Formats: sequence, structure tokens, C-alpha cells
Amino acid sequence: MSSPWSAIIWWELRRIPFNAVMALAGFASIAVMFVIGGRFTPPGGDVLEPALLLVLVGGYAVVVNIAYTLGWISEWLWSAGRVENTAPVRPLVFRLGLAFSTLVTLAPAALILLVWAAFGFR
Repeated sequence: MSSPWSAIIWWELRRIPFNAVMALAGFASIAVMFVIGGRFTPPGGDVLEPALLLVLVGGYAVVVNIAYTLGWISEWLWSAGRVENTAPVRPLVFRLGLAFSTLVTLAPAALILLVWAAFGFR
């Protein structure tokens, strides 16, 4: 029988790789937003104010990490503290959460690319 703390340790060991993937996806999304979105702004204009971007990125990082913490909290709740029962599905739950979070993070880039396509890539 494993300790309930083993679930927390398992999840927290994966937080840094999770945040690295989120940072890469976020950087890609911001890059697309500025490169493609810049085509829709007047010369010298900003797609998004840099100060607002910093606030949004910081806030998003906090929200994503709170959601990540729900991984081990929900595991504790589902297993009533008997995490040995949920341990086999942990990797799947992690991968699904990572995939969903990555898609959400890349959504602004996808939206801008769709708008750009709707305007005939001009």
C-alpha cells in the first residue's frame, strides 16, 4: 500500500516538464499572434499592449498551475486517499491534461490563423 503522499510526489515531479511544454506552446501562440496579428494592425500599432501581455501571461501561468494541482487533489478525492487504486491511470490522466492544456494554450494562435485564412492570407 502506497502513501497518499506518493500521488503528490508523482504529480509534482512532472510539474516542471508540464510548465516547460506550456511555456513552449505559449511562446508559439504569442509569436503567431504578433507575426500574423501584426498584419491586421496599422503601422506602428501593437496587436496587444506589452504591459497587458505580461499581466495575461502571468495570470494564465497561475491559472494553469492551479488546474495542474487539481490532478493530485482529484486523485486523492476519487481514491478516498487510497492512491494505489488510481496509480495505474495517473500517466493517462497526466497525458490527457497535458494535451488539453496545450490545445487551450495554442487556441489563440489557431484563431488568428483562421482569421488570416478567412481574409485570404492578406
